[in-house]
Amino acid sequence: MQKKLLNENLFKLIFKYGVPSILTMWIFSLYTIVDGIFIGKFLGAKSLAAVNIVMPYVNFSFAIGIMVAVGSSTMIAIQLGSGEDKKALKSYSTSLQLFMIFSSILSLIGIIFPEKVVRILGANDIILEEATTYLFYLSFFTLFYMLSYGFESFVRIEGSPNYSLLCILGGAIMNIVLDYFLIVILDMGIKGAAIATGAAQMTTALMLGYYLLFKAKKLRYTFTKFNLKTIGSILYNGSSEFLTEMATGVVIMAFNINIMAIIGNDGISAFSVISYISTLVTMTMIGFSQGLQPIISFNYGAQSNKRVLKILKIGTITVFSLGIFFFFIINMFANELVSIFIKENKELFILTKEAVIYYSFTYILMGINIIISSYFTAVEDAFISSILSVLRGLIFINILLFLLPGIFNTKGIWLSAPVNELIMLVISSIFFIKSGYKKIVE
Repeated sequence: MQKKLLNENLFKLIFKYGVPSILTMWIFSLYTIVDGIFIGKFLGAKSLAAVNIVMPYVNFSFAIGIMVAVGSSTMIAIQLGSGEDKKALKSYSTSLQLFMIFSSILSLIGIIFPEKVVRILGANDIILEEATTYLFYLSFFTLFYMLSYGFESFVRIEGSPNYSLLCILGGAIMNIVLDYFLIVILDMGIKGAAIATGAAQMTTALMLGYYLLFKAKKLRYTFTKFNLKTIGSILYNGSSEFLTEMATGVVIMAFNINIMAIIGNDGISAFSVISYISTLVTMTMIGFSQGLQPIISFNYGAQSNKRVLKILKIGTITVFSLGIFFFFIINMFANELVSIFIKENKELFILTKEAVIYYSFTYILMGINIIISSYFTAVEDAFISSILSVLRGLIFINILLFLLPGIFNTKGIWLSAPVNELIMLVISSIFFIKSGYKKIVE
């Protein structure tokens, strides 16, 4: 694997790592999208709104999982690239122990205080009961939710991205089957949706865990005493991805609060549909950038900087092309996409279609911002990556959500996201030119 990362044709290498990673993220997206389809069709708009209220908490759990997974996998790839195999094994073992600790804490919070959590997230009395139920049952599977992403990253480092794809696919199929069985056949409502999603994540985590336990050649778990320096490096290197995913949750909560105040529950339902569609697009960009990360990290660790620069050029062109593609597809098939989730409520359908079209401008520039942020993580410059994540996901989007609705009314809500991406493209480019580019040309 090491020789291939350093010498193999880059287009072939990026295809080998990037495409399975994108497909993996697409299948990850199916967990959310399939739930949305079943909930929208069989449980209604109120249930859609309830699930969307819970999403920031799910994003927080996922954010911690991504932080540990990306932080440790970046370290492991660089350590393997520089021949420090023992350090790589310690980083791997430490990360698994961190998964166990963080997931246990979050599970207990969701199980013991579900109503308090959803109140904080913005649930009103209309959707309180369903939101509480969804969070309570989903919390039992937090460990597997984290591990499924972490294990997938480690299996890719092992050089088996296709196997990880198979495992994620198995979980997605399980989710579809259980959604139908629990929601439609057994009529378990929102509880069934939560259990289906959790059980699917458990299936994926167990399949990936089997590979790491019995098939892995480089990564072997051994109990490791916690080393504060190692833990700090893992959390620091993954902090940008943590902030990016956290920002997603904060943005959803900010959107929910603004929408609830201006439009009401129908607006939350409309934003739920946007979230389901955006999940697929965002996961495509993140998946591709995650596929590039081990290649960038390994070549950077081996001081093959010209290849790093070429990888970035190919990656940037690819994500921009994908953004244009998604923009046109969503605008051409807006009616069909919205009708998957909403059909009988005409007013809600019209509101949602308009929101989806305005929001779709986000996808054109999103990928470039994600690539630049991921690059800084891959070369262990988490500070700049974190700054970009905070500006993109916390600062500017909230300012725009405050300003634009006052100028454009409801349209301002949906336009906040694309304007945010445009501002961040300028800022990200400046950071890359001033700092990131120097790392690979000097």
